[in-house]
This record gives sequence, C-alpha cells and structure tokens, in this order.
Amino acid sequence: MKAIAASVIKSLVVTILLCSLPPRLHAWEPNAKDLDSAVKSGEFAGYLGNVTDWLNLKAPLKPDEAALETLLKNPVFLIALDQRQLMAKTGADKLGAFAKASPDKQAFLGWLLKSAPAMDLYLEGAVPLGLAAREKNDYPLNPASLEIWQQILKADPDAKDGIYQKLAIATALRPPGSVNIGAGGAATPADPVTRYHYYKTAHQNKELFPSFDHLTVWEYSKIMCSGASDADLTWAREMVNTFRPDLRADEMVVNTTSLVWRRGAPAVFYPNGGYQNFKNVLAGGGKCGPRSSWSVMVCHAFGIPAIGVGQPGHACVAYKAANPMTEPQPGSAWKVGFGAGWDKSTLEDRKGETLRGPDFLAGIEKRTDPAKFSQVEHLRWFASTLAAPDKASAVMGIARKINDSITASKTDLKASLKPEEAEADPGVKAAAEAGHSKAPASSLANQSATTIKSVSGVIHVEAAAFAKTGGKISWGGQFPNVLVHDSFGGGKQVYFQQQMKEQWADYMIDVPAAGTCQIVMQTACINEDQLLEVCAGGKVIATVSIPLKFGLWQETTPVELKLDKGKQTLRIQTPVSVNAENHKRGIALKWFELRAPN
Repeated sequence: MKAIAASVIKSLVVTILLCSLPPRLHAWEPNAKDLDSAVKSGEFAGYLGNVTDWLNLKAPLKPDEAALETLLKNPVFLIALDQRQLMAKTGADKLGAFAKASPDKQAFLGWLLKSAPAMDLYLEGAVPLGLAAREKNDYPLNPASLEIWQQILKADPDAKDGIYQKLAIATALRPPGSVNIGAGGAATPADPVTRYHYYKTAHQNKELFPSFDHLTVWEYSKIMCSGASDADLTWAREMVNTFRPDLRADEMVVNTTSLVWRRGAPAVFYPNGGYQNFKNVLAGGGKCGPRSSWSVMVCHAFGIPAIGVGQPGHACVAYKAANPMTEPQPGSAWKVGFGAGWDKSTLEDRKGETLRGPDFLAGIEKRTDPAKFSQVEHLRWFASTLAAPDKASAVMGIARKINDSITASKTDLKASLKPEEAEADPGVKAAAEAGHSKAPASSLANQSATTIKSVSGVIHVEAAAFAKTGGKISWGGQFPNVLVHDSFGGGKQVYFQQQMKEQWADYMIDVPAAGTCQIVMQTACINEDQLLEVCAGGKVIATVSIPLKFGLWQETTPVELKLDKGKQTLRIQTPVSVNAENHKRGIALKWFELRAPN
C-alpha cells in the first residue's frame, strides 16, 4: 500500500510540474485563433516566435529534396512559412503598428496572412533580382507597401484576384517615381492608387500590348514605377498609333527612340532648366540621357517592362521583348538597346542594389521557370528559419541545386543596337516585311493606281493611292520612296521618312475646271518646321506647312494653288536637301483634298 501511495504522490508531483511549465512547451500548431488575436492586438512577436519554433520542428532530420518537396506541398506548412517570412522581413513591431493604425488595416492583414497565394505573390515579387542578394536574404519589406496595397484593395475589390491583384502588388512594391525616369518625368509622381486605376483602365480598353497579360509581379513593377505622368503615357500611345503604327509590330515601340533627334535640344524645349514633359523630349531631341528616358517611357506606355541602363559615358535602355528571338540579341527575352551590350551595362533593380549587365541578365534567367523560382525562394526562407546550422546548410544546398538547374538562354552579351544605327528609320524593315521592294530602286510603281475624280466639288485623295513614289536616301537602311503603313484606325497612310535627301509620291487626278483651288492635308509630325511641297509640271506650285501636334492627326491650313483642267499628275514631296541638318524629320500623310476656295 505504501508503494502504491508513493507512486500516486509521484504522479501528482509530475502532473503539477508539467502544468506549471511555460505554455510554449505545449505542442503549438498554427491556428486562426492565435493569428486573429495577434492581428487584433497588433502584437506579433509571440506568434512569430511560435511559428518559428513550429517550423523548426518540421525540419527533417536529414533534409533531402524529396522530403522538402513534400513539405512545400503541405498547405499548413506553406502558409506558416509565408507568415513567418512576411512577419520577419517586415518586423513584428512595424507590422503591429500597421495593424493598430485602423480597423481597415486589421481586416487587410487578417485576409493577407491567411492567403498563401497572395503572400507568395507579394513575397516573391519583393525578392531582389541579384543572385547574391537573394542568397544573403537580408533585405527588409517596407510596411509602406502594405499601406499602398491596402488602399488599392479598398478602392477596387478586383485587386484581390488575377492580373489586377498582381498590378496592385507591383504598384505597392514599386510605386510611381520610385525609379528616376530622367528627362520628361513628372514633377510630382502619380498617386499609387491613381496609377493602378490608370493601367487597369488601359488594360480593359485593350490599349496595352497582349504580352501585358502574362507578366510576373516583378515585371509589372518595372512598368508601374514609371515616373512619367499619366497624360504623357496616354499621349505616347496615341502618338505611336497615329504617327508610326508600323512600330507596333512585334511590340517594338522601343524603336521610336530613333525618332528622338540625337542633338543638343534648343533651349525652348527645356524651360526652367529641364524638359517639362515627353512631348518636349520627342520634339526637341537630346543626347543619350533623354533618349534613354524616352525608351523606358514609351515601353511603359504600352505595358512593356523596361529599365534605364548606365554605360561608360552613355545611357540607354533594357526592356522585355515579346519575341525572345528579336535581333540583335536572340535568346533572352530581355534586351539592351541603343548602346553597347550587356557586358558594358549597369542597372539599378532597387534602391541600394546596382547590378552589372550580365548579373542582371542572370537574375532574369533564374525567374524564367516560375515553379522552380518559387520553390527555391521558399527553401531559402525555410533555411533562414532553422536554428540548427547543419539543417539550414542542407536546405540551402538543395535550394542552390534547384536554382542551378534552371537553364539560361544563350545570349550574346556584347551585341546591341548601337546609337548611330538608331538614326536610320526602323519603318524600312516593316515596309520590307509588308512586301515592298527589298532592294533600293529609283522609284516604286503602284499598278493598281487609278485617276481620282472630283466628287461634289472635292477631289479627295487617299495618301496610299499614289501611282509612283521615289527619292534619294541619305545612308544605308533607308528606302528611296515613301512607306505605306496600315493605319491603326483602319485604312492606309504613307510616311515620308526622316533624314532623307528627297522623297516624293505622284497622284493621278482629273481636274474638272482650270483655276484656283485650296489643298488641305491630314498629317502628323513630331518636329517643328516640317513641310510638304506640291508640284505640277516639274514646278513647285504650293508649300504646305505641317502643324506640330506631336504626332497626332491634324488638318493643315488651306493653301491656294492653280491647276489646269483635265487629267494630270500631282506630286507631293519633301524639299530636296543635301545638308543633313535640313533633312525633314518624318511626316505621316493620311489624305489630302483639293477644294474650291472659301
């Protein structure tokens, strides 16, 4: 009996001792009650400690790839790992301050911390591009990004799913103005919520290129951060669609860089010490800095990720091409253009992280397999959680192995489109692909041309209805004639190329009666002092000034001219020039009309 009594007493003592131990020695599991309590109170340190301990207990004794893959497929483990990474990177105190700020923020955190897909997009989108920075894993998460995300989500419930969720996160991580766009940038960065709505509306209106639908959060951030004004982004799309619709082919609007006159811009285009907007950059021109800024902005306008590039004594652009096989760097989807190659480039991915071109490209290539990239990052986060050095090292080793298995596309690191090559008009290539003569000829005939007659007293001539066209080139890479483009709104238009010695188009018309009439043209140009001459019988009979409307259609002021009665040929031409400074800078012509004088 004494033995039994002693045993009972011993059991009671053990029970009392166990009950008196701190609660964290109990088998804690991630649970909604504790999470909700942390969010409501704004005290995350306890939950962070518990989830860290729990994750350590989940580490296999001898981590191998199969065991870790199984862990990452466990939804409870995955959401706990995401929660721990978000809390640790933001800081328990800063996250608590965010939660305590308002009930709306508490509700936002309560949703976010229970959504593994949303946390994955946010956490992976915030990962530095550089492989060394990824490995180090010491970057912080700014709670200001949660503030922006919460504001966007409050303004638009669509931001909770799909492409608009990615846009919201990208805007939060890289708000407008977070990257200096340079010449032409807005004096005051756009409001992040406004910028989000701007791109959402542009996307819904199908104003952006198709590739925009298939980007990652990190890639969207290289658009949403644009320092350009919304007005300039809208105008840039309208300008390309009107003035150079051919450059929409293959989403290569970056080639509009050739339209930015490579010169020291006259002071009128940069009052008060700087360019005021991108219309001035385009009309005024500039050297490598403004041209680099233009390249980045015009890509952003159409929804193409782009970033400025620094090179020795030069600035240019890196952008994501829709077609990875685009010359002169077939291979990687990301290209560097209008300067030297990747080997001479330096890029700033984020504040404090500047990468050499090859390192930037290597970081890009490791993101080309989204599934493996996500797996690698989650293993890095798990390794940083583990207290046991041997286990942390083993997990990191497997992460490196998976990362190394992501094969990179072969790209010539020295190839690029040089600045001087960008002066030749890229529309020539589009014209060649559309079926025009690939070999320069003295003139090009249109076999389907007909004589155009007066209707209700007006002779209306579509610009593409010429009988013959010709001209003289200034250098290689041009065609000695006007180019025919498909108009964005339907029909055709012609383009008098920039920097040509001369170019002309002949039209056959039938004038009902001799006398004075007026000619009016629908034209677009991007530089001042542009004009077209009207010729008949080998003589210039009228000169039409082209109004500077920054690439948008505009009717010219009526100009009087005298015509003979009957069938005849009317020539529209740019003035003949020898000095390159006097060459015209490109004029789009949709139609012209001969009308009775007012």
